[in-house]
Amino acid sequence: MWNPEQYNKFNDHRTRPATDLINAIPNLQYESIVDLGCGSGHITQMLYTKFLPKYLTGIDNSEAMLTKARTDFPQLNWQLEDISHLSNLPKSQDLIFSTSALQWINNHEQLFNHLIQRTNKVMAIQMPSNFRFPAHALLRDTIQENKYFKIKLQNIVDKKPVIREEPVFTPDKYYAILNHQVTTVDIWETTYLQQLTGENPVLEWVKGTALLPVEEHLSPDEFIEFKAIYNEKLLRAYPQESNGITLFPFSRIFIVATK
Repeated sequence: MWNPEQYNKFNDHRTRPATDLINAIPNLQYESIVDLGCGSGHITQMLYTKFLPKYLTGIDNSEAMLTKARTDFPQLNWQLEDISHLSNLPKSQDLIFSTSALQWINNHEQLFNHLIQRTNKVMAIQMPSNFRFPAHALLRDTIQENKYFKIKLQNIVDKKPVIREEPVFTPDKYYAILNHQVTTVDIWETTYLQQLTGENPVLEWVKGTALLPVEEHLSPDEFIEFKAIYNEKLLRAYPQESNGITLFPFSRIFIVATK
C-alpha cells in the first residue's frame, strides 16, 4: 500500500527528524549499518555519505519503496523483509538505525531488547510520538462515531483495532528497557511546528502514512466517504492561516543508545 510519491510530498518535513537523528549519532567508525524501514532510500544514502560503512543494508517491507530506492541509489544494498518478525532482523551490526518505522511494530519491550542485543556500537531510533495529537485522535473518532466503520475497522485483525491508540512508549519506559544494557542512552522529544501548504495538507500528510491501514480495509467508495468525514474534522482542527499556511505540530521521540 505504500506510495513513494504520496509519502515524499512532504519530503523536507519528513527528512528533518532523520537528519537531526543522524547528527546526534556518535562520530565513530561503523563497518556495518542497517536501516530498518528504509522506505525510498534517501535517508539510507545520507547514512552512507556521512559514515562510509563497508556494509550498509536498507530493509523495508514495501516493494514499491524499494523499487524507488534501487532506482535512485543502485550502489546500496536493499532487502525486502518484514521487520515486525524479529527473525528477519540482521545480526551483529555496528549501527542499527531506524526513523519513522518502529511505531508500526507491536511489543516494543521485546523489540528494543532484541535490537540492542544485536547492536555492536550504537542504536539510533526516531519515532512519531504524536498519537494524542488531533490528527490521530480525530482518526480514531471517525472510526468510533460511525457504526459501519467501527465494525469494519475496530476489531478485524486478531481482534485488535486497525488504528492503535498508543503504539509508542513514553521516554522513561525506553530508558528503563535500555539503561542496564548500554554505556549511555540519550532520549529526547521534539515537537516540530510544521508549516504546510495546500488546500488539505494534513489529509495529504496522513494519506501517506496513518490512513494506509484504513484504506487497506475499506472499498474504494468506502474510503472516499471516510476521507470526506475525516477531512472535515481536520480542517476544523488545523485551520489555514491568513497567509495560506497550515500549522501542523508533530512530536517525535529520539533514542541514541551507545554500547
